[in-house]
Amino acid sequence: MRLLVVDDHAELRAGVRSLLAQDHIQISEADTADAADTLARTQKFSAIVLDLGLPDGDGLTLLRQWRKRGISTPVLVLSARGAPDERADGMEAGADDYLAKPYHARELVARLQRLLSGNRGTVVQLGDGGQVALDLSTGAVSIGGASVSLSATLRRALSALVAARGPLSKDALLDLAGDALEPATENAVEQWVRRLRSKLGNDVIVTEPGLGYRVNRHDS
Repeated sequence: MRLLVVDDHAELRAGVRSLLAQDHIQISEADTADAADTLARTQKFSAIVLDLGLPDGDGLTLLRQWRKRGISTPVLVLSARGAPDERADGMEAGADDYLAKPYHARELVARLQRLLSGNRGTVVQLGDGGQVALDLSTGAVSIGGASVSLSATLRRALSALVAARGPLSKDALLDLAGDALEPATENAVEQWVRRLRSKLGNDVIVTEPGLGYRVNRHDS
């Protein structure tokens, strides 16, 4: 399992790493919103610990962007902002849990273990026969147990379609899966769908006339 710890205080990152060392969890660290965003978009984590007061941006804004892009990794907000309204803001932005600083070490570990255990082995089966599998905890995609390599954009597009549980228009899919650093068009969305169908099979993504695209979930 891999955990991303986002905080600009090295002491806190080291503390989390020390607390979880005995659980053999791999820890990646980021001290800015930009670094955290790059890691969250290009790598897969079982959970993210996110501070809100980052030197180059607000953690809540970053969290909203992740959810908008279809990044569904469980997030534990760890912040000095502990008022009830601030906690509510965090949950509404997409946090799975919220712990105010200062925190008790045992409580932090317990909350993280709950998030990590709840995200283990969550697999969605796609296509008519359910041979295509998306592991929501890692982002890994396989067909009949054989791993399939997808670009970061295609992973975001597939994750967005799975999270939607219904058709997404081209505009919506572009907004959720596009990269702000590489502007794309509706034609790009059509290319994403063609590539996903080519790699995963034509029965995985269904075109809904007038509505857009949806995934064919085997468990629906």
